[in-house]
Amino acid sequence: MDEQRSRHAVATVPGALALATWSVYVLLAAFFYYPVLLPSVLTTGLVGLLAGLAVLVNFTRWRLVVILASVVYLAFYAVRVARMVGMVMDAGTPSISSAVSLYYNSLWIVNTGVFLERGTAAGLTHGILEYAMPVLSLALIVVTLMSRRPQRGASVA
Repeated sequence: MDEQRSRHAVATVPGALALATWSVYVLLAAFFYYPVLLPSVLTTGLVGLLAGLAVLVNFTRWRLVVILASVVYLAFYAVRVARMVGMVMDAGTPSISSAVSLYYNSLWIVNTGVFLERGTAAGLTHGILEYAMPVLSLALIVVTLMSRRPQRGASVA
């Protein structure tokens, strides 16, 4: 039996990264948004749980599920940023780049407010959800696409 085929999804770098990323997201989002969970958080949490489950049960197409979960998260994130940038543009900001810059600059102020109002744990959670999760999702897509699937016709010499 080929060594690549016998490896469980969790034993691969993309599988372990997917399981860790989506587990952290679900736990932190539940902590940060409780008791009012937004529909976007519920949707991304659900697809994240499905991706983690696909990795855990070693589903044949787990890579596809992981990539789709990351794409769903990034789509919701892009819509949220675009809506915020659109509000800034309506207020008279001259260019998209300055509106995006204003959004991320004001996000630091919001994160500071979360630290002051809700404490260190909530502030760190907000920072991870706003800054680390988009980067982790992109990294997860890249790592998963770069990971090599075992070839069906490959023989062991």
